[in-house]
Amino acid sequence: MLNFLMFVGTFCGGSLMAFIAHPAYAFMVYQLIYFFNPATRWWAYMLPSLPYSLMSVLLMFVVFAKDFKQHHNNKLFAPPQMKWFYLVTLCYTLTIFYAPNAVATKEGVINFIKMLVILSVAYKLIDTLPKLNAVLTTYIVGASYVGFLAYQTGRNAAGRVEGIGTVDSPDSNGIAAAIVPTLVLSLYYFWFSKSWKLRALICVSGAFVANAIVLINSRGAFLAAIVSAAYFMFFMYFSKMQKRGQKWSATALIILGLVAAVNVIDESALDRFRSIKEEEQTTEQQTSKTRVYFWIAAVEVAFDYPFGQGIHGFDHHAPNYLPQHMDTGFSRNRSVHSTWFEALTEVGFHGFFFFLMMLYACFASTRAVKKALLEDEDHQGFFRIVAIEAAFVAFMVAMTFMNRFRAEILYWCVLFTACAYNIHILQPKRIAEEEQKAALKAERAAESAMA
Repeated sequence: MLNFLMFVGTFCGGSLMAFIAHPAYAFMVYQLIYFFNPATRWWAYMLPSLPYSLMSVLLMFVVFAKDFKQHHNNKLFAPPQMKWFYLVTLCYTLTIFYAPNAVATKEGVINFIKMLVILSVAYKLIDTLPKLNAVLTTYIVGASYVGFLAYQTGRNAAGRVEGIGTVDSPDSNGIAAAIVPTLVLSLYYFWFSKSWKLRALICVSGAFVANAIVLINSRGAFLAAIVSAAYFMFFMYFSKMQKRGQKWSATALIILGLVAAVNVIDESALDRFRSIKEEEQTTEQQTSKTRVYFWIAAVEVAFDYPFGQGIHGFDHHAPNYLPQHMDTGFSRNRSVHSTWFEALTEVGFHGFFFFLMMLYACFASTRAVKKALLEDEDHQGFFRIVAIEAAFVAFMVAMTFMNRFRAEILYWCVLFTACAYNIHILQPKRIAEEEQKAALKAERAAESAMA
């Protein structure tokens, strides 16, 4: 009943707020439905059988159309990462005509285009700092719900948590990758929050997410959490943006995090993490240890098919490229187990280049934002951008060991950087240009009057 009430309250309340408050609430509803994933939950029988995700998307379009003039100035291709995002989508679309797995490729490309359109509208809607904060905190709330589900479900006989995933991340590793970036976002909001009640809520939220990652036992998510936290702490210690007591605060956060980790991490999680370096091989561990052969095979596939082979392209060709002596288990049509090589084999060298340029543009734009905020001495804003970067880094680390090229969260991270660039760089530039034009127009009017 609690799950049912949370979903209904979120869907109805968020939809109403999209009309009476600001349209960005529509995307927040979409975010939460992504994590609630009502169609697959045990409490789905209490709901009418409706396409709730589609309804939230239609809501986004309605409120966007209603306030079109207000959002018209947010030029879609002004952030460089959005241009590369569209080029990646174009490369995917072209693979429909020659992919060996035509059915899966066509379905996947359609879903990818849908995601592109949804996030394009979201970019238009998220045009102020309060809206960006709201979207980031909604991401945290959604991940917390998954953490709550993991707590309710518990581990299965294999020592993992299954059945709590989302539409595009149904497996345990995928959902761990989806929620792990919120840990560093929670760290940021905990540090800057002035309300002890809000800090308490953030602690509860972070505890659920951290506990879920431990229960899921995803080694990629473990590494992602460590690297993203280290990234954020590096800036707290060594960036030019410093305030009195900042390094002591960072030290206190590290100690607090270590204490929390000691209380959350159990022996099963430690064994799972140690297995990265263990010499003994079970069937699953052998797959992990021999993954490098999958990656080598992916490069060979890419050279033979430089324009990509569409969705599951590597899986189709894997039997011809993997070493014949390798024990791949029940099938030789195996996944490549890395987003980087998944991209290379699915969209080819040109698509992979566009993908890398998209990621580069994301961090180049946030670097420009940080520079501007450093000049403005905006301490909180500077570290908000660092937190967004660290969250992105978390997902990039996790996706290195799994196929997440088409994952929603990856492109949410792209969206966050594009919105930050628009809010902090593009909008002030546009306002300054408009003021300059207005001043020039007034000056010319004054000159005409004097003449």
